[in-house]
Amino acid sequence: MQAEAPPRSGIAMPVWVALVVCLVLFSEGAFQRLVAPEVEAEGNPILRFMWLPVYGVVFTLGLTRAADIARLALRMPALVLLVMFAAISFLWSIDPSLSLRRGIGLVATTLFGLYLAVRFDWRELLVLFGSLWLGLCCINFVAGWVAPSFARDYEIHIGAWRGFWFEKNTMGGHMARASMIFGALLLVNPGRWRIWSLGLFLSAALVLLSTSTTSLITTLLAFGVVVAGWALQGRAVMSVIGVWGGVALAGALAAFIALQPEAFLSVFGKDPSLTGRTDIWSALLDAIAQRPLLGYGYGAFWGVESEPAYWVRVTVNWEAPTAHNGWLEITLALGLVGLACFAVSFLATLGRALAHLPNHRFGLYAVGFLAQLALFSISESLLMELNSFVWINYVAVAAILVQGLSRDGIVEHRSGAAPLRRRLRSQPSGLV
Repeated sequence: MQAEAPPRSGIAMPVWVALVVCLVLFSEGAFQRLVAPEVEAEGNPILRFMWLPVYGVVFTLGLTRAADIARLALRMPALVLLVMFAAISFLWSIDPSLSLRRGIGLVATTLFGLYLAVRFDWRELLVLFGSLWLGLCCINFVAGWVAPSFARDYEIHIGAWRGFWFEKNTMGGHMARASMIFGALLLVNPGRWRIWSLGLFLSAALVLLSTSTTSLITTLLAFGVVVAGWALQGRAVMSVIGVWGGVALAGALAAFIALQPEAFLSVFGKDPSLTGRTDIWSALLDAIAQRPLLGYGYGAFWGVESEPAYWVRVTVNWEAPTAHNGWLEITLALGLVGLACFAVSFLATLGRALAHLPNHRFGLYAVGFLAQLALFSISESLLMELNSFVWINYVAVAAILVQGLSRDGIVEHRSGAAPLRRRLRSQPSGLV
């Protein structure tokens, strides 16, 4: 059984190969650990040099669609300001060279997400992502059985699967987000339901094998997307009631988690400190208070020679590698200014997704993806990461929503000229 090849939209074979290679590398699920067995604070030298040609490919691809990307960027001011702010943060960074290098990486990662948004329509993009993650699911599932000493953790979390990733929670998170993609594809590409059902099964199985609690919770969201999509095929009034009823239930759950975190965590066997994360957060708030406006520079706080990070580690008596919270990580890097830019971008994207939720399948996927991202960001530093598929996915989702989604399955690219409309190649089914 083979997955459906994503529509190429007239892409030449060399460009197509470059796209696939870039996506696989950004996923970090098939290569990086073969070169660097363990995470290094400054990054593995081989991997650092490996990214240089990747960035070159990304910037070359971006030039081929420079006008479209520029028009799109103008309609996403908060996101663009955030990335630009990170790129120039070397001017005040505690480690200027590190912030400059990582800032360039973030710009390239963001550019790749924008390129995908202008090069593919939303159905094509979901099929492209689904095909990528189906392949990665198969590779990592096989690795877990064939090479358990490599693909499983036998030091800290005994027996937990981590695949080609460095840590089991990373694999669990990626598989949970892959489940969301497969769930959406079951709705928008039903002609290949066997393929996407296989992907959903494999990704959910890998989440269970990773033993990641947060990933398990967010995987249930993916199954909820499928159920909600089926409900949306009914009458319009019932669809709206069902959707907003789900939003209300999600809000109630969020309120319960905020007001009774101990009770919620006890259901999953977790302690209220989130395995020591709250101690780190408390120490980091003190560090943020020392440089609240602009932060310490993008990617610089946790550098090898970072004095602020040293004192945080002394305080918590643990070699903390990150903030274990996406929002705190942004604030450490770019201060309250950067945090405000990302908050505006995230809320605007969520608002657009909710506006499309009752009558558009991509709106359903976007809300599910953003909900997963918000949940993961509480305990993981995955927001605004360079060389990260998560950030590429966020940028692409935000960009597609900015371009606009029509009810008849046409993506509208609005610019100063007349809207450019592209007929979607995938067959429609029910609501678009």
